Amino acid sequence: MSTHLSAAGAGRPLRPAPDPAELLATARLALHRIPWDELIVVGRGTTTSSPMVTSSPLSELLAPRGAEQIRRHLEALSGHGVRTALVLVVLGDGQRGEPHAEEVTAIAARIGALLPAPAAADGGGLALESTWVLAGGRSARLSTGPVTETGELPVPERPQPLRDFTETHTAARAVLDGHELPSEDASPADLAALTTLGASLVVPAGDLASAEDPGLLLEEAASALERLRAGNAGPQDDADVTDCERIARVLSALAVDRLHWELMAQLVERGQSRRIDRERLLQVLVSDPEWRPDPSVCAGGRHFRVLSALRVVAASAWDAAPPGARGGPRDAWRGLTALLVLLSWWNHRYASAGALVDDLLRREPDSTLAPLLGRMTDTPIPPAWWPAP
Repeated sequence: MSTHLSAAGAGRPLRPAPDPAELLATARLALHRIPWDELIVVGRGTTTSSPMVTSSPLSELLAPRGAEQIRRHLEALSGHGVRTALVLVVLGDGQRGEPHAEEVTAIAARIGALLPAPAAADGGGLALESTWVLAGGRSARLSTGPVTETGELPVPERPQPLRDFTETHTAARAVLDGHELPSEDASPADLAALTTLGASLVVPAGDLASAEDPGLLLEEAASALERLRAGNAGPQDDADVTDCERIARVLSALAVDRLHWELMAQLVERGQSRRIDRERLLQVLVSDPEWRPDPSVCAGGRHFRVLSALRVVAASAWDAAPPGARGGPRDAWRGLTALLVLLSWWNHRYASAGALVDDLLRREPDSTLAPLLGRMTDTPIPPAWWPAP
């Protein structure tokens, strides 16, 4: 099941009369990103008003086994205490563009036919309160339930204007509370700059005997990237090392399996007062719910963003390197991809993890790592912790 799950936080209660714009804003903050072509479920338990937000790609739900995907999605929520839920069918980001009305109706009808009809919560499972379709800055309530005996599909009601994210009470409250608002993915200009940087780097092959601390190298690379983006690149503490060289050093280190695995352990330990067993790291994460991700390693968090940027740089360095010098950037890109897959998986972001695995297979069709990572996201084998509703 390719699903993202996230607790929205105790400071984001659902309103008595749910507003689709507020629900979309809640999802955007909880998922730490802007949803795109997704089914979003905002659910809550019987003893709390703090919502849990989950999402699944529409592309998977519209596939032949979409009904099974939705059933597993709702059963997973019900099994963890969610009793009532509201559903958003988000086309694009729900707010921009001019989608074709017939396409919106067709997709909405197909999804609506897969969802159970609205019902009151009776304490015996998860009940859907209502469903909305969001597209092109408009929202419409959608009837749900199986196709009728006459063959009629669910269709959305007359659409109404959908307020922009910045106009919602949810966004305003987040700003007042000091939360960082999720932004778009890296801009084309930023991606172009990272690609140009990668093409100029020489990334040495990883040193299997290296004693470097990958966590320290990552912090140095993060600061170097910030200076490069600000146009202030140059030597800092060590006059013999440039910012470009700092980035090349961390890429060379992450080309070594032992070091990118050590970095994963250090990222897992952020915000914790104990040390995780390096040899049993994954076994611990699937068995001990006390290990929970620090905000910095969630999507949108500082370390997650830095790793994503370094992966773009590594891919560009790989593409630009002559045939005899591709080993270093290739192995660095592979290591960064594995790190981001594992962090996404640990954050219950199976869809994002699966997309990274697909990218790994596109670049390396014979990869022996991709099938192992894919099993964790496709089955899925969930981490032990769960975002509490």
